Amino acid sequence: MIIALTLFCAAVEASQNYLGAINFGKPVAYAESIRRTLPSWIINAFLTPGVLYLARRFPLDRGRLAVVLPIHLVGASLFAVAHLGGTALYYAVLDGTIERLPVVVVKYMTVYFILDVLIYCGIVGASHAVRYYREARAREVATARLQQSLTQARLAALRGQLNPHFLFNTLNAITTMALKREHDNVVVTLGTLSELLRVSLDDRLPQEVALADELELLERYLEIQRIRFGDRLTVTRDIDDDTLDALVPIMILQPLAENAIVHGIAPITGPGELRLRAFRSGHALVLEVADTGPGFATRTATAAETTAVANRDEDGDRPAGGIGLANTRARLAQLYSDESRFETGTATNGGARVRVTIPFRVARPASDTRDLALAGSVDR
Repeated sequence: MIIALTLFCAAVEASQNYLGAINFGKPVAYAESIRRTLPSWIINAFLTPGVLYLARRFPLDRGRLAVVLPIHLVGASLFAVAHLGGTALYYAVLDGTIERLPVVVVKYMTVYFILDVLIYCGIVGASHAVRYYREARAREVATARLQQSLTQARLAALRGQLNPHFLFNTLNAITTMALKREHDNVVVTLGTLSELLRVSLDDRLPQEVALADELELLERYLEIQRIRFGDRLTVTRDIDDDTLDALVPIMILQPLAENAIVHGIAPITGPGELRLRAFRSGHALVLEVADTGPGFATRTATAAETTAVANRDEDGDRPAGGIGLANTRARLAQLYSDESRFETGTATNGGARVRVTIPFRVARPASDTRDLALAGSVDR
């Protein structure tokens, strides 16, 4: 880098001298201009590492200026003396005027000393600029890593809150089956619960998975609910094929389905329907979970709104908050900031509807997505 910069500066000065000689009517060969210019810059190149060492060893930081400025003043003077003395010696040998060396050195010191001090200051300034840039970049990288770690920690905490919430609700359902002496259903439910917990508690899984895998994970939860509700629960799906590879937060649908079943289907005496829908809207993926229960008042919020919502809607008919929906809002805020939306409203049949809108991103195919051993890379 130093050599390249030296050659560039020498070429610029040689060209300037060459054109100046032509303008003054005393043309010289360009090779001669280079021969008389390059050595001075080569001496600069040999002195530059020493200047860079002083710049690193004695940085111009606040609080140390009274100490380092005199050091750099001495360094600049030595740099000028060494450079001008070396240059004068070269020209004296080149021109065969070695006996006039002291006179030439004094002349150079008088004319070029301040210029060499400025060159020294320029090298020190460039060194500090590079150092400050690297430190700023290092701080940016460290801040980004810290922010990523904090985000991952928050997401892990939110998932940690969802797992016991879901587990307690399921255990309550198993207790009810046991009291009704539905032993076969208890055994099957416990087996399915074990498989579901194995996946949901696996910290090695990424925060986002393909929608196809998320639907499979949801299906394990719905198997438990079908045992519990029997013919009362009907699940319908309207999933566009081009959304199956889209990335979604892992276990994003389970709390929405649980909210629909617990608050929409369980309270009614007759049959209920859970409707799942996924479609692409421009550059966004839209997920909907609706039920045929009592419903709740419409509320639209960006994902950045992570504050707790009211526990009841205006009519008091249906919970509008709780751990499931509140944590879903918070997870969306952590993953997508204001690029996502979370809406609660009324379905076409009068029941409740939850709609999640997130950026559409496609997961690269993994070798075995059916086992939820998923790749974390995406194509935008």
